[in-house]
Amino acid sequence: MTSELKIDPLEARDPKIGRWLWALAEVRQRTLRLVQDCDLRLLDWRGPDGKENSIGSLLYHIAIVEMSWLYLDLLQQEFPTSVRELLPTPMADEEGNVSQVSDMSLTEHLNRLHATREIAFSIFQKMDLAEWRRLRPPVNDQPYETTPEWAVFHLIEHEAGHAFQISSLLRRWKRLQV
Repeated sequence: MTSELKIDPLEARDPKIGRWLWALAEVRQRTLRLVQDCDLRLLDWRGPDGKENSIGSLLYHIAIVEMSWLYLDLLQQEFPTSVRELLPTPMADEEGNVSQVSDMSLTEHLNRLHATREIAFSIFQKMDLAEWRRLRPPVNDQPYETTPEWAVFHLIEHEAGHAFQISSLLRRWKRLQV
């Protein structure tokens, strides 16, 4: 049996935007497949030396980075209350490292990822192509201007990189459990 490898644009005002949203959804499906069987011990495991980012922390990080790009860089506003409630832990610790979150169930992580993605899609799907490609000026002394198009490219790249980290943690965890 052969598979069909093709891009089916998601709903958006312009199919070009829908293609990017499809890619964003596709990388999320990969992440979700990787973590589908994680229990709390595995979600909180920080590698054999205890110094790595846990899977749970990476899932939280993926969600907060997506909201950061959406609100801070693109909409240029602070998180609304509903987003702050979803993401009570800051993005980074005092040293600038990914904040470590623990004792959160897989369901909590999945619900957060689902909620933040719904928020992002509800905004991106309404944009026309001109808005999608309009540069936003730097905020908070950031040394860059960005467009929603580039931000979504970056979010795809970002989540794919963390999916690789999650995959690595899973492989090493399984080896230690044998």
